[in-house]
Amino acid sequence: MPQFPNPQLAQQWRDRIERFAQSGLTVADFCDREGYSVASFYQWRRKLRSSVPDRPTGPGDQPASFVAVELQPNAMEASQLNDLKIELPGGAVACLDGNATEEQQRRLIKNIVEALSEVAS
Repeated sequence: MPQFPNPQLAQQWRDRIERFAQSGLTVADFCDREGYSVASFYQWRRKLRSSVPDRPTGPGDQPASFVAVELQPNAMEASQLNDLKIELPGGAVACLDGNATEEQQRRLIKNIVEALSEVAS
């Protein structure tokens, strides 16, 4: 395990991240309640994950998972098409209007998967 310049600070962040996993809150809400930035949370979580190989994940640390959704806009009348809205961990929301092409939908989902993979690593 790599040594951190300040082991006490690293332990404080391990404890915070564990409290987050048990809290049921979004990262933004938890950080606001604890009084530190979301960026610091993600930075420390990334540092601590890379320092502990093959660590089992807890409920708040699980990798993002997606449910397959089959879009069939031809089966719907144009007036029934809705905006595509995907709510992400941490409170971010990705949206496309009902006129988005299948390629735009695929690109949005691909970008979300890549972004979440970067956050999780």
